[in-house]
Amino acid sequence: MKANKIFAAALAVLTLVGFSACKKDNVETLSLDPTSMTLTVGQEEIITATVGATWTTSDKSVAVVNVGNDGGKTALVIAVGEGSAIITASANGTTKTCVVKVEGGGSQGGDTKTIEAAHIWPVILDAVTAETYASLISGDFRPNGSDNNLWIWASGETYNAGEGTGKNFFGNNEGYLALTVAAPDGWSGAGFCCENAESVAAMTALKAAIVENPDKYFLHLAIKSTNEGNHQFYTFGTAETSFNIGKAAIEKGSVIGDFTRDGEWHEFNVPMAQFANAIANAEVKSGTNILCFLSGATVGAQLNLDAVYFYEKK
Repeated sequence: MKANKIFAAALAVLTLVGFSACKKDNVETLSLDPTSMTLTVGQEEIITATVGATWTTSDKSVAVVNVGNDGGKTALVIAVGEGSAIITASANGTTKTCVVKVEGGGSQGGDTKTIEAAHIWPVILDAVTAETYASLISGDFRPNGSDNNLWIWASGETYNAGEGTGKNFFGNNEGYLALTVAAPDGWSGAGFCCENAESVAAMTALKAAIVENPDKYFLHLAIKSTNEGNHQFYTFGTAETSFNIGKAAIEKGSVIGDFTRDGEWHEFNVPMAQFANAIANAEVKSGTNILCFLSGATVGAQLNLDAVYFYEKK
């Protein structure tokens, strides 16, 4: 910021002593609209620039930015986690910023939640909500007790069944996945394994769609807890898509954010674009885990999950 002020002062001096002929009247000044915004997790908003610009975000765990197909004159900001981030636009040697504050969607349940998507592929979704949004479901990865299952790893001993309390993310009493860490050393792990032929075909189609249009696809998940614990997730059976929720990474991948341990639901929308190359190289077949998760060695740490689904934005 100091350098910009010094540069502006120098230009003013040059103008005063007769070098006004050096002024570039044809260079349009960069400005942004808006310069600040407050969003909730999952919400999107467009920033408009007066000239084509290069766009960056200070924190991808809070807000990601996708540049429009108009030479960089617009950018779509997507709120993915609670916190604050600065979106920066750069053009003609000038930078301008937009401050983005993202508020969480925390809730004990009971308030109305909706799914805003063109299509969804559920991994954890209660029956009532699935029926409500049946027209959006393009593939179903949920356990069926037969050829789609959630397997707890290390012979089923690294997690114990938890005691879920309160309503689920969508505010009904249909339940959600509740686990507690049982392994005193190393890690706890599990995966949603798909052997169902229709699910494998849906996974293959979803993989192709993500690779073709990565910016359109996200993984939504809701998580809650009343105690500390770090959790790692990855998709399509490859750890190269790893991301972590908590204060620290467990094995691989970056930490995309943390959440308040208040027993309320907090949601994340994870952009699949960042994993497009890894997903393109993933092998999809019967027995592939569409979603895996690990938890650090904190016995008793809660992992409560609900509303886990891939989606194509509208």
